[in-house]
Amino acid sequence: MDHSISNRKIEHIDIVLKENVDYNGWCKTIYESIKLIHQALPGINYKEIDLSTNFLKYSLNAPIIITGITGGHVDTIKINEQLAKLVSKHRLAIGVGSQRPLINNRDDKIIESYRVVRKYVKDLPVIGNIGYSTLSKLSVKDIESIIKTIEADALAIHLNPGQEIIQPEGDTDFGYNTLVFIEELLDYLDIPIIIKEVGTGLSRETVSKLYSIGIRFFDVAGACGTNWIMVEKHRCRENVIKQKVADYLKDWGIPTPLSVIETRIEAPDSYIIASGGVWNGLQAVKNLVLGANIVGLAKPVLKKLLIEGFEAVDKYIEEYVETMKTIMFLIGANNVQSLAEKPVVLLEPVSTYLEQRGVDVKQYIERIRSRKWIQ
Repeated sequence: MDHSISNRKIEHIDIVLKENVDYNGWCKTIYESIKLIHQALPGINYKEIDLSTNFLKYSLNAPIIITGITGGHVDTIKINEQLAKLVSKHRLAIGVGSQRPLINNRDDKIIESYRVVRKYVKDLPVIGNIGYSTLSKLSVKDIESIIKTIEADALAIHLNPGQEIIQPEGDTDFGYNTLVFIEELLDYLDIPIIIKEVGTGLSRETVSKLYSIGIRFFDVAGACGTNWIMVEKHRCRENVIKQKVADYLKDWGIPTPLSVIETRIEAPDSYIIASGGVWNGLQAVKNLVLGANIVGLAKPVLKKLLIEGFEAVDKYIEEYVETMKTIMFLIGANNVQSLAEKPVVLLEPVSTYLEQRGVDVKQYIERIRSRKWIQ
């Protein structure tokens, strides 16, 4: 058993909870530049607003995923159990943390740290998780094994070059050759593959490459939440050069709303998860209006759970959903699908960024309203 990988999981949680590793860049400005239009006569009854949506063949009460947080250490069993109970209560989706510790490891406690999720989540989506840079060392049989452990409804393959390049034990093989194996998995597996960033966002170039081989599910995990480059900086205690390089990258990445747009442009008929600092209901609605199908969050859920307890995180989800409903009421959206039809104005710096990235803003908004993608 590789205890170093297992122990890293706990170290990551400790750093995320105790250190300042969140993006302090231009996300606030980006969100302020996305203007939803108030409707004095919404034309709907607040009590009839419906946040339900379908995801991976299941019906959710709200378009929310608790994205992959942890697993792989005995101390994470209780965490994943509580997260599973939370999503079960609110009928949301959930992902597990990287399942790399399961490879060549059949320790009962390690297995239970992941399997406990499915134990409490019976009829809702559970998403597996493995790193892109790990795939080249695995077989189809290995992938089948980690899927089976949690009876996963989809497999997230995470792209994290920023994290890996700073991580002391980082694996920096992100060559295109692994795409061949992903294509093989797409043909072989009977569940979808989700391509997921971990906090620095997906660009249209990356999405285009993955879309061309058949990927139709993307989690943008943009640069507005936890900065995993900075998390790994705190683990590079004896490498001053790595620490300095990390400091240069403290604002590195594509903010979540911009990544949603870049992804939708290149993957028009795909299912898009907006995660990466989408930590309140207003941000959630803005991303859904811009082209996402569903939103994901992790850190605030973990922090509330571990510091304040289950009741606090339960209330946080209630507040999140209530905020979404309130914003939807004020823009006249009676369900998640109708958000695509609502007017939105993109001011500076969003409009200039999109222009320089080759996006015709007016054309893009009209494309959203035409709803030419999967719901």
